[in-house]
Amino acid sequence: MLKDYVDYSFFTNPMGEYFKWLIKKAYYQAKYWGSHLRIGYKSKVSNTIFGKYNWIVNDVIIENSILGDFSYISSGSVILEAEIGKFCSIGPNVRIAPGKHPTNIIVSTHPAIYSNPSYCLMNFSKTDKHNPYRKVKVGNDVWICANVVISDGVIIGDGAVIAANSVVTKNVEPYSIVGGVPAKHIRYRFEKNQIDYLLNNKWWEKDIKWLKEHAHTLWDIDDYLKSN
Repeated sequence: MLKDYVDYSFFTNPMGEYFKWLIKKAYYQAKYWGSHLRIGYKSKVSNTIFGKYNWIVNDVIIENSILGDFSYISSGSVILEAEIGKFCSIGPNVRIAPGKHPTNIIVSTHPAIYSNPSYCLMNFSKTDKHNPYRKVKVGNDVWICANVVISDGVIIGDGAVIAANSVVTKNVEPYSIVGGVPAKHIRYRFEKNQIDYLLNNKWWEKDIKWLKEHAHTLWDIDDYLKSN
């Protein structure tokens, strides 16, 4: 195959990369015209569905994903296989669904042995013998802090917070704050009755008119429960 003989890095140059980014940015922002999508400098987008008022900061890679209304992704993050809800805040250098190598049954952890990836110069398998479920599901109003890694297949509940530099390998409950390597439960953001109310009320599903009129009630959980 041609890739066995050609080192394509010889043909990479700043202007070529710039025009690739510009074309992709123009394509997606035209496709979502009226939804106020913004894609930052040198960010790479592929096979992704956006909502409204999304912004992608610089040097982000997002592939095979869905991003809900008002959610944003900060610089340097790599989001590969994710369904992300509304009003999510994703910090810089976050990694979601980075991929897993096999550790049971298959003897080698090297992808050239058990799969057929394009980035390996030589492969010894025509099909993927590992093929784990990769999709990560992130709820609504989730804050993922800087340098977090979220493993393939994890589910993050609504309202959760992932502390900086954490590695998330298990599902995270709604309105739970987790942190560490691997991430563990630290505390809940609110009392159980308050969490139940928020999960049933789903303020993130309200329309723009409601949000403009009631956003101030979200500044205090007690005020919100009283006024809604």
